Amino acid sequence: MNAVQLLDARVATAFFGRFSQLRPMQEKAIHEITGGQNIVLSASTGSGKTEAVVAPLVNQLWKTAIETDSLVIVYIAPTKALVNDLEKRLYNPLAQLRMRLGIRHGDRDDLSSGRKLHFLITTPESLDVMLFRKEPALRLVHAVIIDEVHLLYNTQRGLQLSVLLRRLKEFALRNLQWAALSATIGRIEDVRDFLFGPDENASFITEAAEREIDAQIRHVVSEDDFLHTIQKLMGDAPTKLLVFANSRRECERLAGILQRDINLRGRTLAHYSSLSTEVRIETEQKFSALDGAICIATSTLELGIDIGDIDAVLLWGVPASVESFLQRIGRGNRRQNKTNVVCLIPDTSTSSVADALEFMALLDAARKRELPIQAPFELFGAVGQQVLSVIASDNGRFTRIAELCKLFEHCAYLDRPVVEQVLAELADKDYLQRHGFKNQYGAGENLHTLVDYRMIYGNFGLGSQTIRIRHGSKVLGDIPTINLLRIQVGSSIRFAGRYWQVRKIANDHILAEPSTQRGKAVDFIYPGTGLGFDAFVMNRVWKILNEGEFGLSDFTRSLGAKIDQVIESFRRTCGSEQIPFLRTADGYCYFTFGGYLTNKAIALITKQVEFKATDLTLDTIVPVDWKSIPTDPKDFEAVFEQLFEMTGAQSIYQTLLPLELQKREFLQEWLKDDCIPKVLARLQSAKPVRLLQSFL
Repeated sequence: MNAVQLLDARVATAFFGRFSQLRPMQEKAIHEITGGQNIVLSASTGSGKTEAVVAPLVNQLWKTAIETDSLVIVYIAPTKALVNDLEKRLYNPLAQLRMRLGIRHGDRDDLSSGRKLHFLITTPESLDVMLFRKEPALRLVHAVIIDEVHLLYNTQRGLQLSVLLRRLKEFALRNLQWAALSATIGRIEDVRDFLFGPDENASFITEAAEREIDAQIRHVVSEDDFLHTIQKLMGDAPTKLLVFANSRRECERLAGILQRDINLRGRTLAHYSSLSTEVRIETEQKFSALDGAICIATSTLELGIDIGDIDAVLLWGVPASVESFLQRIGRGNRRQNKTNVVCLIPDTSTSSVADALEFMALLDAARKRELPIQAPFELFGAVGQQVLSVIASDNGRFTRIAELCKLFEHCAYLDRPVVEQVLAELADKDYLQRHGFKNQYGAGENLHTLVDYRMIYGNFGLGSQTIRIRHGSKVLGDIPTINLLRIQVGSSIRFAGRYWQVRKIANDHILAEPSTQRGKAVDFIYPGTGLGFDAFVMNRVWKILNEGEFGLSDFTRSLGAKIDQVIESFRRTCGSEQIPFLRTADGYCYFTFGGYLTNKAIALITKQVEFKATDLTLDTIVPVDWKSIPTDPKDFEAVFEQLFEMTGAQSIYQTLLPLELQKREFLQEWLKDDCIPKVLARLQSAKPVRLLQSFL
């Protein structure tokens, strides 16, 4: 039967208009969902995934929603911006069915408006708030949709959502039908296993993107060169360009360069997370309305937020992952079955050749629709956060350990001994307190602090959450929010080269006054960033250098000639079964193309006293015995302790874990990546070959 015929005519018209022919992915999704099945759906951006799952779920539940005047569907998206965009997209079809749509996130709460909602769009953190407050509307929910799930997979926020979905199921006293959506995921079965557990029934639907990628890789040698590039791309016809930068600082720098041109000044916009929601929405609306414009953004616009048609996407610097690369280029030229992307190597690049090769590897993976595969991680930070959320939601009452353990029953590795480890550590740090003689835990003093500062609901990395420091009306700067746990009113602090005394701590700022005190003062902590490129991308660069086909048509003429020379030179001096190296003044520089973590592990397992590991290279004082390295990541257990390192990607709750569990979490990157054993096997069987000079 045609999938449209499975839907009520009014529902089909509301979501698909008069189209009788749907995409194969939409046909499959409607058949599965109307049959009562859960699904994981992976398809390209702009392919109609949202309608494919919302229409059949609404078809089953809209009459119940109207008759009972109750909330029946919760749609979860990873960002507030996407929540806002989805509201605009779904409002009209739901209104045609007399279903009331609302949103709930940190800036807006339609549940508090007094009118009952039938369909709610929210974020994981706001779902946590609602369950914390025991929101009555959640009692009658029947179905859940999770969007852009690749941003949550194998993350603390993902584990948090996994437990929240289990809590929602218990709160609603029914099994929930669910659908998980993603544009980029390596193995979609893993999504089910990570969020719901391997025992949950689900169907898996994949529709590969068939869009041609028209790309150019260009080295921008100066700020003027960047300006001329944009001027040429804008031309005389109305043109929309979306430029992705990898930092807020670069975003502002590029915008400043373009505003030197009076013709571009009014058409150059910036979009990044430090801007207020109001400013970002204004930027999106202005960009969409203008005939020709340039929007320079960080990752805030990677997701499918509607900012109109985009003629070309420009990438200023190599993105941090294949997934990010695919999300960014997927924003461009949806009017045609082709993506136009310009990969720009910045004027600040330390190696234009290395950046060019990394762009080549990303384009190669995108064109072949190949993604890195990582099995579900064993994570623990969100365990502590959810335990604290549950206890705090009951006013800190003592709760049985067995009851807390039930939250994690769908995760086999989170057994009672592990949960008790987390509980004991939280008690030692005064976030919990043990009952005198019962197997129970209640709230500790520090838990109340987390609730007061509204830090109880999130699992974002330490480096991503900031709070403003002010002196009167003057903004001094921003510091990571975790520092709130280290200060109180009256504390002496050091900031901007001066001493200050904390006068007030509010939800959104710290008020400080100059201090003459020169004694003991708090120095703020600034968590670093995460690890470098993964083994998947670097191993792909190695393959391209050795045996892969490379199209010089992707490069500007001058850069293409340079890359052609590099690759030809490399192939003359090194084969696929060799490891090129240089003799340096300090020892040896091996070009492993194994990724930072792989290179560090090899240095440790071969007992290098001093070394430097990067994504591309491993520098050592003495030669590496490559034949001695294991090919199974598990066989590096002797150096697991040294392999571990803190990163800015850690959340507050990860730092509160026992050190043993922090290390176990960190090692998931090493143990669950399908590419790392392949890289180790390649290096173990290879023979070192000396180069007379670097090819980069």
